[in-house]
Amino acid sequence: MSNMRIAIIGAGMAGLAAGRRLKEAGADALVLERNAQPGGRLASVEVAGALTDAAALYATAREPAFKDFMQSAVFSGHATGWAPKGRSSDEPWLIGLPTMNALSAFCAEGLDLRTGTAAERIGHASEGYIVQTADAGPIGPFDAVIVAIAAPAAGPLLKAHGKPFERIGAVVMRPTLAGVFAFSERLPIDADFIAEAATIGAAARNASRAGRAGEEVWIVHGSADFSAGHFEESDEAVAEKLLEGLGAAAGSGLPAPAERHILRYPQARVETALGEPFLAGGRGRLVACGDWCLGPRLEAAFISGTAAAEAVLSALAA
Repeated sequence: MSNMRIAIIGAGMAGLAAGRRLKEAGADALVLERNAQPGGRLASVEVAGALTDAAALYATAREPAFKDFMQSAVFSGHATGWAPKGRSSDEPWLIGLPTMNALSAFCAEGLDLRTGTAAERIGHASEGYIVQTADAGPIGPFDAVIVAIAAPAAGPLLKAHGKPFERIGAVVMRPTLAGVFAFSERLPIDADFIAEAATIGAAARNASRAGRAGEEVWIVHGSADFSAGHFEESDEAVAEKLLEGLGAAAGSGLPAPAERHILRYPQARVETALGEPFLAGGRGRLVACGDWCLGPRLEAAFISGTAAAEAVLSALAA
């Protein structure tokens, strides 16, 4: 496989998992990421002088491949368990150290990763595929391409490549509004984790998470309906409503936060998944994957990306 060159578009968990599997197989893979940092929704934000998780709060591991990955992350110091007061699940929860983005950094180890490179089109060439980018022009040729980005972005990129990718249109993804709030004193909230409130989908006290700073910082995700209904509102309006929801959990009004950040994830939540681990066309050499294939979990992205890499390896070996 060392003479085969593969492009992976997207450096979220699906794209990184695909790259990791290809690297294990000895393939030459280049990961292209439009943002300045890899990780997708594992990214963090600086609050009160420390990096704080803003999107994905934890991972669960049910499938053998992801269990092995997370076990390796734990043994290498990139992850640990989290059992916050207030959660109703008995399933083990895992978090990255010192932030969730440590999981993407661990998955990306040894990969040829090019950030700040946005793919605009995938074209055919006599020797394979060419990826046209907004920043670096055409890149290639590649023997295969894996598209590991959110379904609404993957659809237009793959539309010209025919019927196998039409089913992307059936996938439904919804937005998430997130607020990260730093307070000068501990809030009168007994729990460290809150879920399924009217306004709040999930909220967590950052200090309850191993490796995090001791400041009183809360990460608050709007519920699905709240996020969809208020996504276009100003940061000030969104912050006020999320704080009202957090105050309801406290049973009292809250002090004004010393610092606040509002983040918007337009395609964060998989509501209707594809139901298969990937889609493939071009004789198996053009593959789409992501959490949208299997469901709204970090593990789903990892399993989908790994399966996409296996599909490409099989196609190139045929």
